[in-house]
Amino acid sequence: MIIPTRSEANRAVRRLLQSTKKSKAERLGYRVSEWSEMTGTSRQTTWRAIRNGTLRTVTYCGITLIPDSERVRLGFDVTT
Repeated sequence: MIIPTRSEANRAVRRLLQSTKKSKAERLGYRVSEWSEMTGTSRQTTWRAIRNGTLRTVTYCGITLIPDSERVRLGFDVTT
């Protein structure tokens, strides 16, 4: 049996608390898969809207993100 060290145990507790904590910070953007799930559309439809220019994106470190301003502009309400 391997017993975790004190720092590993503390790290695990911090991760657990972070994942259950409700953040008051505003969401800046969504990944394509998150956007598709939130709007109820397929990923293919989302990529098609990006390609057609109807959905604006930002690329950060090679990750395509859809800004939160697009959610507001298109009228989607996110209740978390």
